[in-house]
Amino acid sequence: MVMNVADIYQSEQYSVETQKVKRAQAALKILSNSEKKGQRDMVHISYSGRTYSKESVVALFDTALNLSKRDFSFYFEHYNDMPALLDAINFGDGFVMGSCNPEMRELGVLSFEIGGVRQYIPNYAIPKINVGNLPNISAKNNKLILNNKGYYCYTAKNGENYTWTVNNGHVGWANSESMSEAIGENKSGYNYRWEMHQASSLLSRLAKGSGTYGFSNKEQKEILTGFGITEGHFTIEAGAGTRHYMLMENGVIVNVDKRINLMNRTDWKKQGYQSGDIINVYGKECIIGEDGHIQVSTEDEFTDTEIQYPDGKSL
Repeated sequence: MVMNVADIYQSEQYSVETQKVKRAQAALKILSNSEKKGQRDMVHISYSGRTYSKESVVALFDTALNLSKRDFSFYFEHYNDMPALLDAINFGDGFVMGSCNPEMRELGVLSFEIGGVRQYIPNYAIPKINVGNLPNISAKNNKLILNNKGYYCYTAKNGENYTWTVNNGHVGWANSESMSEAIGENKSGYNYRWEMHQASSLLSRLAKGSGTYGFSNKEQKEILTGFGITEGHFTIEAGAGTRHYMLMENGVIVNVDKRINLMNRTDWKKQGYQSGDIINVYGKECIIGEDGHIQVSTEDEFTDTEIQYPDGKSL
């Protein structure tokens, strides 16, 4: 029987894939049968609870993913230091990528960048965080102050707790947790990932002062209320500077920092007012100086949500 070119190609491809699977299975066998004493990896292994030696890890991933010991050097150097591994994954220099095959989890890895070098860690060896011991993301007196490079607990509407991190203004689901999970909805069918994406996006934009385009007023108020922020002036600090806002009754968010900056830059004499006139900025009386300007700080204690001008106009 004569095979055409397509048949030969498909046959060769099948042979290559078959050999790859066999090599991966052989590596898994080596990995699971490793009994070398003094070389066993004592990092907590999620899901399986097993321990593997360094040699077994290299045997598996070098065969299955064409990775070498050098690609796992940070993991090998810190595999008994779980905080260092977690911080490298969650607060590294570059983007984080994960591969997760629920049917062959041992073949999955998570990659991160540290010191300008991309490194890898097996999915099974990613340290798990006890989210129950983490502080909640919650405002006090309308001030949401979060520690940079910190870990927090976020409680979703499905009642589940998730580990969130704060990284230079970005607030959201920890890479070490989110990237190692299979994509999809939970058992109840509720899309908790979308809920966290929206909450993370809004909070991060506010923390960085980058605006809230794309959110409805209703969504904004609902998300902020979930973090304990009520109507009126509120503050956010999450590793990217302190930001000041106002949440209005209808859900509109006013950027107080920008408003105050504009007030200070404006020459009020050119706007028709006189030296000595008073502009009431959110409850603080500000006198127009000889140069036509007022001086008000975002750190001032504001008691009102409106700006009142000498001619009786308000904003």
